[in-house]
Amino acid sequence: MIKLLIDGSEVHLAADVSLEFYDRNPFFTSEGQHTLDIDISLDDPQNAVVYNAMHRLDVGGRPQNRQAILYCEKGVLIKGTEIILEIDERKAKIQIVSGNSEFNYLIGGDRYLRNLDLGSVENLTEQTATLSMYRTYETFDYVCTPVAANVKIYGEGCNELHSKSIIYNEINEKAGATSVTIKSGTTLCPQPYLAAIIRRVVNALGYTIKNNAIDNNKELSKLIIVHGYKTLQYNRMVENWTVADFVSEVEHLCGVFFIVDNNNKTLDIQKFGDYYKSAECEEITKDCILGDINKKYDQDAPDNLVYHNVAYKFPDTPFYRFYSIDPEFDKRIEYVNCPDMLPLYDTDYFHLYNIWYKITGGNDLDKYGEPPQSVKDAYRLMKCYVEGSIVFEGSIKKRIPIGFPFIVRSINPESTCLTMIDQFGPRVDETSNDKMELKVVPIELAFSHLHDYYSYPIPIVENGEGDTGLAHDADEGKGVAERLKSGESSAPSAKDNMFVGFYMGVSRFDVNGEQRADKYPVVPVTINSRLLVWTRQETPVGATKFWTHQTVMYVNADGNYDLSINSQNGMYNTYWKMSLQLDLSTVYVIRFRSPQRCDACHLFNIGGRKFYCQQLKYEVVGGRLSEVVEGTFYPLK
Repeated sequence: MIKLLIDGSEVHLAADVSLEFYDRNPFFTSEGQHTLDIDISLDDPQNAVVYNAMHRLDVGGRPQNRQAILYCEKGVLIKGTEIILEIDERKAKIQIVSGNSEFNYLIGGDRYLRNLDLGSVENLTEQTATLSMYRTYETFDYVCTPVAANVKIYGEGCNELHSKSIIYNEINEKAGATSVTIKSGTTLCPQPYLAAIIRRVVNALGYTIKNNAIDNNKELSKLIIVHGYKTLQYNRMVENWTVADFVSEVEHLCGVFFIVDNNNKTLDIQKFGDYYKSAECEEITKDCILGDINKKYDQDAPDNLVYHNVAYKFPDTPFYRFYSIDPEFDKRIEYVNCPDMLPLYDTDYFHLYNIWYKITGGNDLDKYGEPPQSVKDAYRLMKCYVEGSIVFEGSIKKRIPIGFPFIVRSINPESTCLTMIDQFGPRVDETSNDKMELKVVPIELAFSHLHDYYSYPIPIVENGEGDTGLAHDADEGKGVAERLKSGESSAPSAKDNMFVGFYMGVSRFDVNGEQRADKYPVVPVTINSRLLVWTRQETPVGATKFWTHQTVMYVNADGNYDLSINSQNGMYNTYWKMSLQLDLSTVYVIRFRSPQRCDACHLFNIGGRKFYCQQLKYEVVGGRLSEVVEGTFYPLK
């Protein structure tokens, strides 16, 4: 017989109770596992005690978050949290939420990140701040890497920090430095690792993480949340999103799923493909199948499993307008391919020689200061220039594909330059109407000018206290640059976003193809991609050729450290692309007999064919668990 315990006290169910409950696979749905409308008689004295005689007029209050266990002679059916839905005359209607459904219940409603106790950074000194830059997660839950809180840029179209910019966690920049030291008196502003915030949120909800695909991933474990809040409290370093929104955004960005086990209050953070590489398989023989198989064709794929049209929901700032281009605007741009030419010097490749050669026809490339008319004409055209790849010289000649177009951004004598556009632009799938917008977005980067031609990237703070973000010159020309910078935008404010980047540790900011002299210092490095472009103002005017103000850099690192969506090693190919052969357009509904409980997260071999399970529907009939199960499945191709 079916029995129910609420906080350890037995609730008497009707002898002929009938109900339905589901085991749902969180890889295919976020609904989780729940029971439906269990009616409990309050005429029963025992039940009246458990439910505090709630049917009486003089009784107020509603018990919440009590533990419920539904079980039978075969074992526990559901263990989770009780929700009292309704008191109707002398009956209580309840629901039991379990697994991911219970987790969703606990994080739902008005629970906000800043209402959770996430702990704080203890005993922060300049010494521990310095040490954090040399350590990784989980040794430290934060890093005091430099961030530009109030940013002024040298020149139009450039991304080099002016000396008047305000830097939190500022370091002593010194040529030839072999170690990093925090500048005395700088504002210490810990930047938390995304993985640390996730762990602290899960723990605050009463769960512990058992297996963690984010912690175990060398790239994702390096993601930090960049902010400018002057606080040591972790719940103040993040935006005040609901916990549910935060969990959903993490799942979508990292391509993971939160899988809850209520029996021991643990949680696994799993990647779909990795989980099913070793998942167990349930065997359902043909003689256990009941009736005909129902096939439903042309079904919509689960939103949390397939990424069709996906984009970062960027705030409206000058850098982000170039980081991502609206697909409709993009259709109005003409793309011009720039074939490989023979540069005068190997280093010319780093200055986008092929693009400048295409624009000028090979003329005027030895000109200083004022750009030629061909460049001015290109600035006013709706054209982008595609550089196929950059050649890096060294012991082995190496060619790195760029994959993103450039436009003429500025034609001032002191800062004639190109700008890479759409590096973090959206993925477009015109065969689908499904859309996903990510509010956890890549950081903006500017460069700190260290010495001569040396530099390193620093994240720009958009969220924080006081004056943060970028002060910029709104005076622009025509063509692509003008339309991107001066067009009105309905984009959300910065506080609708959290900003992340990869903290790469302390190094000499190694870049493929560049020779670093001994005087180049070690620095803390944070990036949004291994592909970077540093653009600086010419000083003094006329000292260098008009087209050599920007340098293409490809960070020398082992891994796919790239928050762009569409690049070869970007988010789609690395984390979001479905690696398993799975037919999501056809859904099979199969009824079968099973004397034992099945696991919806397992693979199923049904009559000799393998399936993924979306959900299993069970029935309690006449107070007993039926052996008939109705499953919803996706076939393997």
